[in-house]
Amino acid sequence: MKISIEKKDQHYSFEAQPGEKLLYAGLKAGFPLPYECATGTCGTCRARVKEGDIEEGWPEAPGKKGLKEDRREFLLCQAYVKEDSDFNNDTCLLGVPSAIKQFREDDLTPVHHQGEVRNWERLNAEVLQFDVVLDSAIQFHAGQFFVIQAPGIEGFRAYSMVNYEHETNTLTFVLKNKKNGAFSKWAFAQANEDGETKEVSLFGPLGRATFHPDEANNLFLVAGGSGIAGLMSILRHADVSGHFDNYSATLLFGVRTVDDVFYLAELNEMVGRYPNQITVHIVFSDHQSLAGHDLDLGRLNPGFGFVHEQALATIEPNLTDTMAYLAGPPPMIDALIRPLILEAKLPANKIRYDKFG
Repeated sequence: MKISIEKKDQHYSFEAQPGEKLLYAGLKAGFPLPYECATGTCGTCRARVKEGDIEEGWPEAPGKKGLKEDRREFLLCQAYVKEDSDFNNDTCLLGVPSAIKQFREDDLTPVHHQGEVRNWERLNAEVLQFDVVLDSAIQFHAGQFFVIQAPGIEGFRAYSMVNYEHETNTLTFVLKNKKNGAFSKWAFAQANEDGETKEVSLFGPLGRATFHPDEANNLFLVAGGSGIAGLMSILRHADVSGHFDNYSATLLFGVRTVDDVFYLAELNEMVGRYPNQITVHIVFSDHQSLAGHDLDLGRLNPGFGFVHEQALATIEPNLTDTMAYLAGPPPMIDALIRPLILEAKLPANKIRYDKFG
């Protein structure tokens, strides 16, 4: 089916296969459609049907809250072309209320992939690290993510890459166990069984919270829980690109208890090589959990309270030559954006974030 999107003086047309998410079809065709999570959680990819018909997908998607049925609003990341549509003759005309931002010249076009899950590793009782090996090498920007669909589980989940190489066929992810999460339940079962390799479907790379050495900025990074994944990728790209020869990085990594922390060895190793350029704070919201624990943070600094509060106490007024990267639960992100703009005087275009709730 031909999908046409109108936005004031902008007009885009692309083909969507039956069953293919409209957002993925548009991005794959090279059109900069608006999105954040790309999985139905945030609601950023809201659109309206002007002519034609589509299937709206996941009825309970959290991002559908507030959609106006009388305007035929839906989420691009959930909607797809009906299986019985006449692919060659049908056309659907859509409107997109959100701003359509242009890509950077070096942005990468996301596409569909198949990959094999390997190397399950428990980083703590509730966090898994795993690799997905693709058939061929790809490129991605540090800070980006892929959406992944496991066999037998409906819908995609978004996970940021931990690793960074200029070109690789291996993507490394972390995920936190969620009580009612179908994907995390599947993942932890696979890790426990240590059985045969499983194939998953992926789409990406996605995300605009990206690091680019040519932008020449100091880095201010704030992570909540498994949000550390994409920030580890950013630190690794900054490392291999020589960024720390001229610029600094401050990372605040928020966890709830001493049992929730991970990547201490990796962060200590990096601080050890750049003691004057990189500062890392591990922030515990439940400081009582440290009682009776002999936790050695090494070169890392302990902090207590909510990570966004510690981050606000760390920032300096009138920040210059700094790019902020925020990754974690939506309340953490929301609590930081306004103060960074109003108090730290950081321009809005120098704040990049991923809200993974």
